[in-house]
Amino acid sequence: MSIWGKIFGGTSGFVVGGPLGGLLGIFAGHAIDKFNSKKLPENIAIKQVNFTIGVIALSAKMAKADGIVSSKELDAFKKGLIINQNELRNVEKVWNFAKQSVHGFESYAKQLAKLFKPSSFILENLVHLLFSIAKSDGQITIKETNFLKKVSDIFGFDDKKFNLFIEIYTNDQNDPYTILQSNIDDPIDLINQRRIFLLKKHHPDVLISKGQPFEFVEKNNHYVKMINKSWEFVKKNHYK
Repeated sequence: MSIWGKIFGGTSGFVVGGPLGGLLGIFAGHAIDKFNSKKLPENIAIKQVNFTIGVIALSAKMAKADGIVSSKELDAFKKGLIINQNELRNVEKVWNFAKQSVHGFESYAKQLAKLFKPSSFILENLVHLLFSIAKSDGQITIKETNFLKKVSDIFGFDDKKFNLFIEIYTNDQNDPYTILQSNIDDPIDLINQRRIFLLKKHHPDVLISKGQPFEFVEKNNHYVKMINKSWEFVKKNHYK
């Protein structure tokens, strides 16, 4: 069963509390179907639902952050996921309700931060998702940047990591060494080790095991593509 089926059609009860649970309850009650085809552990199933609702809530709040609500943000959110047409309307309802919710975005971010380890792979990938959505309608605005910085802080990332996010998503001519978190003077073997480490962090199996639904993994590989592209450049040009 897809993550959307768990949320909108689940029948066995696991309570998702806090502001995320309140948002979910508007449309689906507090239901998650634990009897899924992959037999995920209950704690992973709950994390997947929280992750999904959290991304919807934060992306909706971010779309409103600069005062200009564009349909492109919602379109970008939908394009970055695998959503069955039968479930699309419910996803849009949650997105639009979250946009108008009285809860501030910080409350959603803090609940997610408690659910996953600070500065964990899963939270890092969530920030990548938000940056991708922010960039969907052109340049990332100052207000969106401030929003993303606050979320990044709540998730436990330092300024160095946030500056890397900025470099990746605001510079069309990314420095391959920055993407690979290396220096131009580093031995190529060391750069390759870092490349492998980064790819392992963002491997679909790793992300799914940490609580990221398959629907958020399959299409959101922008950063992985940048890592691979940067490595191809480094292999051809390092020390030349």
